Amino acid sequence: MNDILLTDSQNKKKLVIVTGLAGSGKTIAIHALEDLGYYCIDNLPSVLLKSFTDSIKSEKIKYPHIALALDSRDKDIPNTFQENYEVLSELCHLQILYLKASDDVVIKRFRETRRQHPLNTNEPRLSLIEAINLDIVTLEPIKNLANRILDTSNMSTQNLKRFLHNHFALSDLKKHLLLNIVSFGFKYNSPNDLDTIFDVRCFKNPHYESHLRELTGLDPSVKNYVFSDNRVQPFIDKVVDLIQFLYPLYLDEGKHYFSIGIGCTGGKHRSVAISEELARIFRETLPFVNVEHRHAELE
Repeated sequence: MNDILLTDSQNKKKLVIVTGLAGSGKTIAIHALEDLGYYCIDNLPSVLLKSFTDSIKSEKIKYPHIALALDSRDKDIPNTFQENYEVLSELCHLQILYLKASDDVVIKRFRETRRQHPLNTNEPRLSLIEAINLDIVTLEPIKNLANRILDTSNMSTQNLKRFLHNHFALSDLKKHLLLNIVSFGFKYNSPNDLDTIFDVRCFKNPHYESHLRELTGLDPSVKNYVFSDNRVQPFIDKVVDLIQFLYPLYLDEGKHYFSIGIGCTGGKHRSVAISEELARIFRETLPFVNVEHRHAELE
C-alpha cells in the first residue's frame, strides 16, 4: 500500500498555499498567517518545490502549520505545483487561497506605492495592464485548484487580516489572544508597543520605606505594602472589568496581542506588584497571559 495513504490524518501538517495577483494582498496575507503561528515561506522557487514536497514526505520539516506564498515571477511555478499537488494533498491538510483584485484596483495600488509590477522587470518592458494580464494567465492553473478565491478589491488591510483570522487561525487563536501585561517606569519613558496604559503613581510608594527600597514588587513584603493602600484593590477590580470588556473587542478586530502597561515612577515597586496580581487573576480564565517587567532592574 502506498505509504502516503497510511498517514494518520490527525498528524498531518496544515499547509496553506497563498497565491494570486501582484497587488492583491499576498504580502499582507503571508505576514498575517505568520502572526497566526504558521511557519511562512515567501516566493519559493520552482526548483525547490519538489524538495519541499520530499521534505514533507520524509518528515524532515517539523513545523505543523506552514504557509507557502507562490507567485508568477517564476514562470515554472504553476506546472511544478501541479506536479506536486496530489502528493501534497495526501500528505497535508492542504488549502489554496487565491487572491485577486480588479484591474483598476491593482493599478491604483501600484501607483499609490510607486512600486514596479514584478513581471515588468525584464526586457521587453510591459505596460502595467499587460503585466497584470500576464499575471492572470500565468497563475490560472493554480487558481483552478484553489479552495478559496478572494477578491480583495473592496477590502481594507484590516478586513483582509480579519478574514484570515476567521478562516485560517489555529483553533486556540480563534478564541483567544495573548494578553501581555507590562510594568514600566515613567522616568524611563513609556513603551511604544502598548495598547493601553494605566498610571499607578497615585498609590503609596515603597521607595520611601528604607527596608523596601532595594526590593522589587516581586517581593511579598513590597506587595503587602502596595496592597495596604486601600485604593489599590478597587483599582485592580476596575482594570479587570475594563480588560474583560475590551478583550473580545480586540479579538473581533483580528488582533493577536493585547498589551497593557502598568506604570509607576521607576517601574520597580508598585507597577511590578500590580502587574503580577493582574496576571494572576487573568491566568484563572485566559490561556495566554504574559507578564513582563521592563524597568524593574534599572533602579
